[in-house]
Parts: sequence; C-alpha cells; structure tokens
Amino acid sequence: MKTRSPQPLLTGLMWAQQGTTPGTPKLRHTCEQGDGVGPYGWEFHDGVSFGRQHIQDGALRLTTEFVKRPGGQHGGDWSWRVTVEPQASVQEIPLPSMAATMSSGPPIQDFPC
Repeated sequence: MKTRSPQPLLTGLMWAQQGTTPGTPKLRHTCEQGDGVGPYGWEFHDGVSFGRQHIQDGALRLTTEFVKRPGGQHGGDWSWRVTVEPQASVQEIPLPSMAATMSSGPPIQDFPC
C-alpha cells in the first residue's frame, strides 16, 4: 500500500499458508486476477490517512487496517493491524506465516523481476 501523500508511507505484506499441501508453501505478496486469491479489495479508505481491506485466500480471510494519527515531528504516527480469521470449520487450520515492511523515506522505484 502507498498513500497519496507527497512523502507517502509504503507498506508491504507477504504471507504463506503452511500445511495445506505437501512441499513448499506458496508465498504471496500481491493479489492478481486469476491467481486463486479472492475476493479482495478495500472496504473503505481515504487514500491518505486510513483504510481497511480484506483478502480471501482459501480458508483464510486477511484484514489489514491502517490509520494515521496527526502530529509529531514527521507529520504523524501510523498504526497497522493485520487480522487472520479462518473461514471454514476444519480440523486443522492452515497456519499463515507473515512478513511486513514499512517505509516513509523517499519514494522507492519499482524494478521488474
């Protein structure tokens, strides 16, 4: 996620469901049409200081929430919450692994893989 600010906050989230299939779990860091994730999207946001999105990935529903509290020396403080909820009543719930990054420095240029 990147806000529409002159010095935007840039965040990222990666997750993988462990125990769903044998072998290496599929590491996800984007939601694209046709990749088996969905539905996904923003429930609400203002593009600058708050937002909530939902991502359905198999039996898991990930919810990310962002809010900025104004003030301080750098324009405000950010809070970010990630919630994972099982959506199926199964004996074993896949355990997600997550990694996150946050940056409020100069804009980062995207490089193709």
